[in-house]
Amino acid sequence: MQYILDKIQEEYGFSDYQIKLLRFSFTGILYDLSKTLIFGIYFCIIGRFPEFLFALIPLVLLRIRSGGIHFRKYWTCFFFSFLYFCLAIHILPVLVPMHPLAVYPVLLVCAVTDYLVGPNTLKEKIVVRDAVMKDAQSSRIKKAKIECFQVVLIVAILCFLFPENRYLIVSFWTVVIHAVQLVITKVMREVKFHEELA
Repeated sequence: MQYILDKIQEEYGFSDYQIKLLRFSFTGILYDLSKTLIFGIYFCIIGRFPEFLFALIPLVLLRIRSGGIHFRKYWTCFFFSFLYFCLAIHILPVLVPMHPLAVYPVLLVCAVTDYLVGPNTLKEKIVVRDAVMKDAQSSRIKKAKIECFQVVLIVAILCFLFPENRYLIVSFWTVVIHAVQLVITKVMREVKFHEELA
């Protein structure tokens, strides 16, 4: 990878900081692709690949818009993601059977939670002082909130249109887990903020 980054820097005149950002982005993409491939193989082997896809798609759509819990180490992230998928696919659908009519109010709560709490990560918040940049950032945040709301709405509509589809319960639990981990991230961030003030 270093050879490619050196060539890019030489060709386009990127600064060392820009190259560090590219390295970080490439590494993150490779890590996510490797985890997704490993999880896909695992769920394919155990015969739950469709469920994996029904968890993966809403998860990706929500995470890229609203963030969530992130880990610095690959293996910590790997095991957390694996637990996330196992909860949505294996554990919660069996332990907490949902009446079809209960799905909609729960999804409404999740949509409102995503809108009010997200986007949210444990990473440091960037302080923007320029008014134009603040407006652009505010606009991006509002757009992300609306898009998350739409993702949850689409899951609710699909659950309404296809109530007998056994895979959609996995999408439902994916949305619920995402909303819960967003709240956890928000609480952890507030605790961290108050600890730094003390």
